[in-house]
Amino acid sequence: MAAVGHHLIEVADGLYNIRGSFRLFGLLDIGTHCTLARLASGRFVMIDGYTLEGEVREQVLRITGGGALLEAVIHVHPFHTVHVAPVAKMFPDAKLYGTARHHARFGDLPWQPERVEDPAMAAIYPDDLELLVPRGVAFIPKDERLHFASVLVIHRASQTLHVDDTLTWLPWPFSRLAFHPTLKQVLEPRPEAADELRAWAEELAARCETIEHVCTAHSRYVDLSKDPPGGIARRVREALARVEPVLTAHARR
Repeated sequence: MAAVGHHLIEVADGLYNIRGSFRLFGLLDIGTHCTLARLASGRFVMIDGYTLEGEVREQVLRITGGGALLEAVIHVHPFHTVHVAPVAKMFPDAKLYGTARHHARFGDLPWQPERVEDPAMAAIYPDDLELLVPRGVAFIPKDERLHFASVLVIHRASQTLHVDDTLTWLPWPFSRLAFHPTLKQVLEPRPEAADELRAWAEELAARCETIEHVCTAHSRYVDLSKDPPGGIARRVREALARVEPVLTAHARR
């Protein structure tokens, strides 16, 4: 297991996960990440962003031909914004995609018109990336402390799932995938919302039957490629089962 910090991991052929540092209240380093994914064209996209420095910066530049092969940067979590401007400055020729909140918060940046959470975004890289938007929850809640929702991204070629916060890895004492603890607060105030989130999570689990790698935002990168076939799908279903009391209570309420 790699430590929290500033380093690059080759997860699979054409898929690199960059582990970064993020200190909560300036003290506890809970980590953050971004992913560099190769497209069928041979060019790359960066999913999320991180301010690259030192050896990691040199590695990324080598992989992307000095940045010339980086086609786009795609920000998928509306509340992960610390590194948006520095990455845009480092790769000014890359197309910039973000959520509605990214557009509003950094209105001076040259955003592409498609919002990452909108259906139009899924049509841009259909052969390379799958975009999964949670249903039944507020994607951008008014309370900015609620970080449940993000757009999950599957890199088809490497069968890798990139996810911010929506699913997270709890390394100790559980060693398991879990839905973000703010789920209860972001469920939409409708009884149907619980069913919508449940159905979406079950669809995610079914899709994960063939997923081989998972990159989560915080904590550490964990290699789940040694799981038996369908192991990651099982982990998602177990995570869903653990939040079933929250969904049941919401529907009753």
